[in-house]
Amino acid sequence: MSCKSAIYTVNNSLPTVAVNGTIPVGTIIRRFGCNINISGSGITLTGAGYYDVDVSVTATPTAAGAVTITLLKDGVAVPGATATATATAAGDSVTLPINALVRLQCCDDSSTLTLALTGTPSVINNAAVVVEKL
Repeated sequence: MSCKSAIYTVNNSLPTVAVNGTIPVGTIIRRFGCNINISGSGITLTGAGYYDVDVSVTATPTAAGAVTITLLKDGVAVPGATATATATAAGDSVTLPINALVRLQCCDDSSTLTLALTGTPSVINNAAVVVEKL
């Protein structure tokens, strides 16, 4: 049996993330229910169903160029859950939003959502993640 669940996490500790690195989701600001929790640098989902995922990342790249974040489910890119922005100079902040719907099938015990950075190494000024079990 599942329950309504939601989590809101924020990381504003200014970590520098290398290319192909994982953006840490930070700490829990709000959490409700039993199906969603933080696990390491990701968010663990338990219980079959659909999960609405909303991400907002503000990054400051160390050089001019494209910054891309991708939502991964168990290490695999979620289709369409990618955001890219281009900084014209080092130190120019960019904001990257992602909205996605993720499914955890009945045969899956759990899955972990993570955020991967590609493009240009960046300081993560803020990473806010909201996940809600529908």
